[in-house]
Amino acid sequence: MQIGNKKTALKDNAALYNHVSDKMTDREKLKSLKGRKRWIQFRDYYLLKIVAVLAVLAFVVSLLFTIFKKRPESVFFAAISDYPNQEAVEKLKEEFDAYISLDPETQATTFDNSFYFKTNEFDAIQKFTVYMYVGEISVAVMPESVFTQRAQTGLFKPMSEVLSTELYLKYNDRFAMTGILDDAGNMIENSEKAYGIFLNDCGYFKDSDPSDPMVVAVCGSWQNNKICADFIEFLFK
Repeated sequence: MQIGNKKTALKDNAALYNHVSDKMTDREKLKSLKGRKRWIQFRDYYLLKIVAVLAVLAFVVSLLFTIFKKRPESVFFAAISDYPNQEAVEKLKEEFDAYISLDPETQATTFDNSFYFKTNEFDAIQKFTVYMYVGEISVAVMPESVFTQRAQTGLFKPMSEVLSTELYLKYNDRFAMTGILDDAGNMIENSEKAYGIFLNDCGYFKDSDPSDPMVVAVCGSWQNNKICADFIEFLFK
């Protein structure tokens, strides 16, 4: 009988210990363990949770940094039409950025040659029109035939408003002249001015069609004339 009672006592004690253990929190259980058992408990119950929380925090911080990071200011945008030589355009951007001592942390230039007017690509024409009217484009570089059509609608500034007297006289023999059309399609009297400059011997556009030479023009909605004048000087340096 005594032996039986002792077995019963052990079972009762074991049940009691398990019951006490069940009431312990995960943190209390972790503190009660030692060595390898403590590491296993930490790995099984805490490690994955901590990693997941850290991953979420890293994502949130990265997202906030992207949203609130100050983006470089656009200081110049060249819209280049009907000239698919991407290598020449990239070289043009790289060398002009160096010429104006561009600070890439705070300033940005864009040289976009995705505009095709000769083939009447609607998306490119629509993009150009929108960018022009919101003042995004600084200069347009395009074949003479394309330039003349756009210039006659009044999209470009006269070079007399862009260039200093010295530069105006310097490039006088390169001017692309045209007038402005009225709503009926008639040339407005005394409207003929220098709205562009021919780039016949400009090395960056040496692959252009000689029968329809490239012309650079300054967009009427762009405010910074100086950087446009700098660009024109740069092209003929």
